[in-house]
Amino acid sequence: MDVLDALERRIAAALQLNPRASWRTVAQALDENERTIARHGTDLLASGRIAAVGIRSRSASLLVRARCAPGSAPVTAEALATRADSSFSYMVTGSTDVVAEILTTRDRLAHLVSIELATTPGIAHAETLPVLKYFRTIRSWRIGALTRHEVESLLGSRPVRDEGSLADLALSAQDQDIADCLVANARMSYEEIARRAGVSETTARRRVDWILRNDGVQLRLLVEPAAVGLPLEALVWLRIAPGKIDGIGESLRRDSRVRYAAALAGSSQIVVDVTLPTGEELYRFVTESEWASGVDSFDITMVVRARKRGGRLNAPSVT
Repeated sequence: MDVLDALERRIAAALQLNPRASWRTVAQALDENERTIARHGTDLLASGRIAAVGIRSRSASLLVRARCAPGSAPVTAEALATRADSSFSYMVTGSTDVVAEILTTRDRLAHLVSIELATTPGIAHAETLPVLKYFRTIRSWRIGALTRHEVESLLGSRPVRDEGSLADLALSAQDQDIADCLVANARMSYEEIARRAGVSETTARRRVDWILRNDGVQLRLLVEPAAVGLPLEALVWLRIAPGKIDGIGESLRRDSRVRYAAALAGSSQIVVDVTLPTGEELYRFVTESEWASGVDSFDITMVVRARKRGGRLNAPSVT
């Protein structure tokens, strides 16, 4: 895993805040030479060490915890990763072999659970846990490489997004074409979006703004945690009394170590994806955090391979 240097981390951190920011905007915010920023940023994107992508918002989201037949975990992780509607697919330790998230619509849940997952290669048993609320998704995760002033320069007056809703925004055929462009490449130029969607550049600008403002597509900058000095990733499954869920969820939302946190319907009430430098830091996370005393019990599964993140397939060798 190639580790990003200091400038590369700052560029990645800037694009986390605003994936469509121009190189000029990034350079001005970071007080760097525009050509230097453009050269390094273009190389990061072209090499795949970072990726700016979008994910369509959906009205239903489901976590799948799969136990696999012996030796079948890579096959199952691959099958779930290559689904167009999955956002991530991880091989993990413990009694569960693979964890994946599927973004869908409510009218497809029955077929998804009873037929599609049941016939997924390698799965011996699957637990499905519908997401009730997001406290944080990876579009809000920050690698912490910028000063407060730099953050404010990049965010400007843009509102802070609420991670808590699940929605399926109705799009026209034209808007769907534009949304597909943003999903494939969040930094695609308005000129290219206009060409692909068969509209004027002015229309493309207006519709992109509308789609993003209404959360039809959620943009995010993807970077492997290990590339920014966080090689240990774990999913922490919390069991909590109902009255404590919201308070603990809000505490997790404020914790910079958390990449993803969601309230679930199932055997665990909250799942947390956390990335840290060492196992000692993970120990402190689950024992010393302000929310720890409110949890009845928890399980930890370590992520050993991320085949898909944020809707993008990683190379099979990426861990």
